[in-house]
Amino acid sequence: MTDRSRKVFERLYGKASRAEDLPWHRTEPPQLLVDALAARSRPGAALDVGCGAGTYSLFLARQGYNVTAVDFMPQAIDMVRRAAADAGLQITACQADVTTWVPPQRFDVVLDVGCLHSFDAHGHALYKTQLLRWLAPGGDFVLTHLGRRGWWDRWPIGPHRVERPAVIALMEPELTLRSHQSEIVTGMPLFMGGGALVDRYWFQRSG
Repeated sequence: MTDRSRKVFERLYGKASRAEDLPWHRTEPPQLLVDALAARSRPGAALDVGCGAGTYSLFLARQGYNVTAVDFMPQAIDMVRRAAADAGLQITACQADVTTWVPPQRFDVVLDVGCLHSFDAHGHALYKTQLLRWLAPGGDFVLTHLGRRGWWDRWPIGPHRVERPAVIALMEPELTLRSHQSEIVTGMPLFMGGGALVDRYWFQRSG
């Protein structure tokens, strides 16, 4: 992540006192996460990477998962802890750099809504190495990532947009694509293009 993008996060979190104040907030979990959980025989351990305010961490905990939430922003971790306490849920929230963070266990489900696309191409291999440390054999990885619509779809601030074949190739051969969905979203800040192609992936690691 560039210093410029980091400052954007700091400014956004500095103005936010609750999850709803963040521009990327969504109340409903990704449908592919719902599908992945439904396909599992029982709850287990789940990791929310780049958890933000913890909306999806709370969802996972309500499904019976033992949830760990990690984010580099201290304000995000504070929000997660407050939300979990208000909901009477147990969530382990960690402020950490995901490129170096090593948890004490592996996870059956890993969710990433907006973390991987904070890295440029040089950071993708490092992220993949970390993901293989986190995700247990047979585990499910659900990813939301901004796709790239063409050569022109590049912006100086904000998420790095990557075409779908490149994302799939990054995850192979250890992870296999189970399902994919995409949509065009609008209402983003103008310096991020105003809109974007959002790709959602459900990968599964071989057992």
